[in-house]
Amino acid sequence: MGEIRTAWASVVLALCVVGLLLVVPFLVLLGFLASIPVFGETSGAAGGYLTWAAVLGAGLPLVGVVVSATTRRRGWTWFFGICLTPAAAVAAFAWADHVRHAPPPPPGPRHCVERSGGTTDCPGG
Repeated sequence: MGEIRTAWASVVLALCVVGLLLVVPFLVLLGFLASIPVFGETSGAAGGYLTWAAVLGAGLPLVGVVVSATTRRRGWTWFFGICLTPAAAVAAFAWADHVRHAPPPPPGPRHCVERSGGTTDCPGG
């Protein structure tokens, strides 16, 4: 049973390393290329690529830290921990930028609307 668990942990760690070192930079490159205007027009696909790059860039090291720490692989724990620090910072900045540019909530009614029924919430009666 322990050998199967070790084999699965090795497969998960290998997938995390490949995803972190190949897939995330590829998504960043695609996002950069999608943001370049061609004939004066830009597509909205750059945001999707960069969002996935930030999510995978923070998620894969997190999975790697958990798996390597539970299987007591110190070298891999350090590697994924060091990778997690800047990736989490980039993901936090991307989230903060998304929240900052979110549309404002719709305004409420600017006048008092009385309803029948006996109670009114209008100021002054």
